[in-house]
Amino acid sequence: MLASPVEIEYFIELYQTRHISKAAIRLGITQPTLTLSLQRLEEKLGLKLFHRTKQGVVSTKQGELFYKKANLLLDSWNDLRNDLADSIDILQGHFKVGCHQSVGAYTLPRFLENLQTYAPGIEINLIHDFSRKITERVVSYDIDLGFVVNPVRHPDLVLKKMGDDRVMFWRARNSSDIPKRIFADVNLVQIQNILGKTHAKDFKDWKLINSHSLELIRTLTLAGQGIGILPERVAKADGVDLVPYDSKLPIFEDKIFVVYRKDVLSNRAGKELVRLASFVL
Repeated sequence: MLASPVEIEYFIELYQTRHISKAAIRLGITQPTLTLSLQRLEEKLGLKLFHRTKQGVVSTKQGELFYKKANLLLDSWNDLRNDLADSIDILQGHFKVGCHQSVGAYTLPRFLENLQTYAPGIEINLIHDFSRKITERVVSYDIDLGFVVNPVRHPDLVLKKMGDDRVMFWRARNSSDIPKRIFADVNLVQIQNILGKTHAKDFKDWKLINSHSLELIRTLTLAGQGIGILPERVAKADGVDLVPYDSKLPIFEDKIFVVYRKDVLSNRAGKELVRLASFVL
């Protein structure tokens, strides 16, 4: 019995993350669903693809070999689907679209509206990660198109600028006696740059609280629990009443792009996907 495209897709994600719970989150499925899919795949192949450990999973020799071919199998399947879609009048296709959750908050609504209006037959699967990771996965053929911030240029990538943003310190309007706390996602390059210039000099006795959720940082800042380092588009989303903490502090200028590989334009559905994603913010 042949492996299904979904089983192959799940296998690739698990192989790359090496952790069942992390892979399940990135795929948007439950851990039992991912485990069952892997079991079905191993039964079809008649061999073991992974060994479980306390740290996650480790690929077997057969798993390594299967991974080398898995992307080709998935690409062949998607090519077939796209070729068939091109043969009919209704535009159809299936693509993986990636972005950081916070970037998706101001890019995906318009993109999805465009898809619904002009290409309802195109299906997408959303993948969320840091912009640098999304860019890497577009290059490695794991994602077809990404909405990213400050991408590194690559010969295999097409970059189209969508707009600008500013990362800076924010506080709640009319707040007084703000606790000496800074909320920030220290994994982001922009945050590291700003903190490197200010933490020891301007905030020596302040506590730094790390959070991977920019939305939570915005909420805590709005509640007057400290100040937050945020992109302006996140800080002012939904009419939130945040204002710059100090105009004299450093600002990091962000550039927002849509990125994709040239091969995405190889069929009508891909060309339409790119067209509908290429708007100005």
